Parts: sequence; structure tokens; C-alpha cells
Amino acid sequence: MTAVLTEQKAPDTRVPSPPATSRAHLAGLDGLRGLAVLLVVAYHALPERVPGGFVGVDVFFVLSGFLITALLLRERHENGRVHLGQFWMRRIRRLVPALLVLLPVVVALTLVVGRDTGSGLRSQVVGALTWTSNWIQIGQGWSYSDQHLPPLLNHLWSLGIEEQFYLLWPLLLLGGVVVLKRRRTFWVTAVLAAASVAMMATWYLLGDANRAYMGLDSHAFGLLMGAALALSTAPHLLNGRPEDQMPTIGATHRRTVIGLAGLAVVIAFAALVPWDGDVTFLGGLGLASLAALALIHATANPGPVATVLGWAPLRWIGERSYGLYLWHWPLIVFAVRLAPAEHAELAASVAVVVAVAVAALSYRYVERPMCRRGIVTTLRDWRFALRRPGRGGLTGPRLVATTSVIALVLSGAALAQAPADSEVESLIKVGQEVVLESADDLEKVSPETEPPADDAPAPAPDPYACQAVPGDAPVTAFGDSVTVATAPALLARRPGSAAVATVGWQYSDVANALRQAAAAGQLQPTVVIATGTNGVVDQADLDSLVRNELAGRQVALVMPSIPGRSWAGQAQEAIRAVANAYPHVHLVDWTGLAAAHPEVVAADRVHPSLQGQSVFVDLVGNALATC
Repeated sequence: MTAVLTEQKAPDTRVPSPPATSRAHLAGLDGLRGLAVLLVVAYHALPERVPGGFVGVDVFFVLSGFLITALLLRERHENGRVHLGQFWMRRIRRLVPALLVLLPVVVALTLVVGRDTGSGLRSQVVGALTWTSNWIQIGQGWSYSDQHLPPLLNHLWSLGIEEQFYLLWPLLLLGGVVVLKRRRTFWVTAVLAAASVAMMATWYLLGDANRAYMGLDSHAFGLLMGAALALSTAPHLLNGRPEDQMPTIGATHRRTVIGLAGLAVVIAFAALVPWDGDVTFLGGLGLASLAALALIHATANPGPVATVLGWAPLRWIGERSYGLYLWHWPLIVFAVRLAPAEHAELAASVAVVVAVAVAALSYRYVERPMCRRGIVTTLRDWRFALRRPGRGGLTGPRLVATTSVIALVLSGAALAQAPADSEVESLIKVGQEVVLESADDLEKVSPETEPPADDAPAPAPDPYACQAVPGDAPVTAFGDSVTVATAPALLARRPGSAAVATVGWQYSDVANALRQAAAAGQLQPTVVIATGTNGVVDQADLDSLVRNELAGRQVALVMPSIPGRSWAGQAQEAIRAVANAYPHVHLVDWTGLAAAHPEVVAADRVHPSLQGQSVFVDLVGNALATC
């Protein structure tokens, strides 16, 4: 996330100034950065309270595309050419130093924190250093919809998209301007943006939301929209002034109305639209990017919107937004892993406060010096600070340099011992193979047949009667990642069983799969359902399911262990209520057992640990054996 990558405003900077020189303009854009990063931070710290805060990333994308394109156009206008080597070097000076300070510190802290925070670090660090985090996460199949143990550096996917764009876009832009001229280049850019929106929808409809969200091709529309805005307003940008003349009252009024409408759309999106909803992928983020475009257009010119967004505290955050984006997510992960589950939101909030302080230090001692004085000169200053006598106390450069050296040494040890997968990821990988293999056992279940017509009619059994189920009786299990992870132990204990489960499944996915199996006659006399890990449970639908499709069978309903999740109470109470309403439904209280015996759950406090696998299976068996 690098909408902060506009160059510093200090007089001695060697970087070209942003496209307009108005202080109000600059302050407003800094404030807009502040608003965008606050949305993202709120989403990561309080995802259930700000479910659509991830839209802040797209605000950054639009702003970055606008500013970078404006800088390139202005340099070409003033100098007759663009020095691409210098352009890319400015990107390195702005982005790389702060990242290189972050990485060793965060990696070293995994040695202290533990709790699987170091899992997968090597590939994450490679992705961070090569700006390919997005493609690595796509290749690994990591899903936003299952965030119980998220990667420590997963937020760097957006930096990957932006840096890939910055590598390719100057070549495409300058080639387009030379060959097609500016106006045609604008229309080509607009078409490319629309194609990117369509590509996100296509990948989503094909069932790969992760690919849709993290691919450069499918998530470049915000950057391209910002670039199109810069191309459409090139005359005013090239003049270096917000307006050739004083704006009319009518023009200012129109921009204000459009800007406020854009702001309203962005805020509404942040408050209402969840990441995994259809709206997000089927044009919602494209619409939000257009709203950000309107907001940027209003902010890039004098007026009320620029004045409001130029509010000093918001501007202060915006100037430090790059560092805040880098640091907030790893610190939130550390804090939440260490804190009791019931205090997860408080821990995340404290982590954000610490991240603000660290971002301020990064801005003062790393980012600003590197941009103003250059990387070599700043490193020379650090070396001098380390060699000076300690009479003057621990200066800022000395603190940064000392911390970086210590962290670099410790991070080497952390990377050497970092496992490729967390305990949960390892269990799920094994479980996925078992679930796939159990499909054969599912298909072997024969549909139930009616008795011959000449047989004497038997008394109709009570379809809701409770019956004790032997410990080795086969079951058909349905669920999400908890079912996937426990499938090897469950199916080994009960030969002939089958599991139908997928990581990230919501209740509706589980219910649909169960109904399909019931219609195909592929259910065993005993069914196990473990759901609610990833979202709310539809109590009315679950009641209908056990009353109709599961009548005449014994059903085990597993109450999920999801401490700290906003939907936990609803999901658990819905499952408990349905279990209590029907004698043939047996309640499996995984919630209570996991809370009383934390040693049986993994670091995410949701899935059974390797040790807890047999405990989970015993719990299911005890529930089924009891009437």
C-alpha cells in the first residue's frame, strides 16, 4: 500500500514535486491518505465493526495511480523526456528502506511470540523482497475467508500489486502518449480499467475469490482509474497550478458535491460491505474506486473538501501512512495471539497505538532521511551514530541502527527454524487428502429402498427418537476447516465414514452440501455437522434441515470454538437451540471443552491441535452414545 509514495515536500528534496503546488492541495491529499489508512487499520483491528474497511486499499490505489501518472506527465512536459531510471530509484528510496527495517524486526519477534507466528515466513519474506507477495499468496491458496491464523506479512500483497504496476505503467504510459497522444491514451486507460473490473468478476464467478482480489490484472482498475484522471486533467497538472484561473463558484460547488458524494460512498462501503460478499467482487470495488476518483478530483483543487481533508491530525496520519500500514498488521497478529481470546479487540487496539508510534519513528528516522538525503548518506549517518561515544544518550539514528543490527541477527535464526506450515495448516493439508479420498465411501452409500409391497406393514418408527450410536459406527460428516482438520482421526475411528468439507465454508455451504447428499441417498444413519466457524448459523434453516432431510437419523451438532468472533454467540446459541429441540440431535460441546482445556486447541483457539484430535473425536463419540 503506497499511496504515501509521493515525494517529500521539503525544499531540499531532489524528487519532483507533486502535480499541484497548492498547500491546500497537498494537505488534502495527505489527509485522504490518512483516511484511507485508518479504514484499513480499523478493518484489520475490528473486522466485524468495520467489515468493508479494506476499501481503503482501493482508495490508495486510485490516489497512487493519479499521482504517479501526473508526476510522469509533468516531468515529460518540463524536460521533454522522463528519466525512468531516476523514477524507479525514487520508488526504491521511498519504499525499500522502511520495509527493510520492518522485516528483520518482525521476523525476529516471532522467536519471542511463538504460537505459530513464524510459520511460512521464508516464502513471505521472499515475496516481500521481490514485490511478489500477491502471486505467492495466490499460489499457496491462502484465503481471506479463513483468517484464524493469517500470515504475518499477508498485507504486503498490495505492495506487490503497486510495485508491479510502477514497473510496467511508465513504459505503457509514455509509449501510449508518444504513439497515441494523450487523449487516446486516456480512453485506452479507461478501457483497461473496465476490463480489470470485469476480470475480477470473472475470477470470482469461477470460484476463486483469492485470485480475483490479489491478481494484478484483476485488481489494477483503481490504479488505472487514477491514471485516467491524471490524463484527463493533464493541462492543469502540467501548468503546475490547481487552476489556470480562479475557479468559479459553480465549478467549486460541483466539485464539492461530487467529492462529498464520493466520500459518502466510500464510508458506506466501509461500514456495510463484507469482503466475501458478491457486491465486493461484482463491481462493488469498481464503484468504490470511482467514488474515490470523485473524492480525489475534489481534493486536488481548492475547496471545502480539500480544506476538510487537510485537517492537521488527519494530514499527520497521512504523512506516516506507509509506515503505519507496514507495521500495524504484524503488531495486531502478535497482540491477538498473545492476549486472551475475550480481549482480542482490546489487544488489537493497543497494537494499533504502538504501530502509530513506530510509524512516527520510521517516518522521522528512516523514510524522510532516505528520501531527502539518499540511502547511502543516511546509512553513513547511522554508522557514525553507532560509533559515537554514548555521552549524548541514545539518539534516534543510533536507536534505529542498533535495533536493525540486532534484529537482523535474530531474524536469521528465526528464518532458519521457521516451519513451512503452522500446526493447523499441516493438519488441514492432511485432512484435505483424507476428505478427497472419502468421496469413494460417500458414493458407496446406497439409497434407501422401500420394503416389498407384500410384507406386513411395520409400525412407523419415531423419526426423532434418540438412539445411542456405537463408537465404531460409520458417519457422514459435513463442515468447514474444523471438519477437514479432524477428518483423519474421525474416519480412522469409524471405518466406512465420509467427510464433505471445505476450508472457509459458511453455514449455507454446509447445508447445501448436506441436502445434495440427502437427495442422492448418500447419508449414513448418523450425520455429524460442524459449522459456525466462519460466520452466523441460520437457526431456522438448521431446524428445517434436522426436521426434514435428517429425520430418522442420529445427528451430532458441534458447537464451534470461536472466541472473540462477533458471531460466536449467535452461532453457538442457534446450534444449542436446535439440538435441545429434537431428541435425535446430540450436542457436541466443543466450545466448552476448548475453553476449559486450552491445551487441546491450536494457536488459533479454533481447531483441535494434534493432541486434541482424539479428544475431539471422543467428544463426538460420547455425545452420540448418550440419550
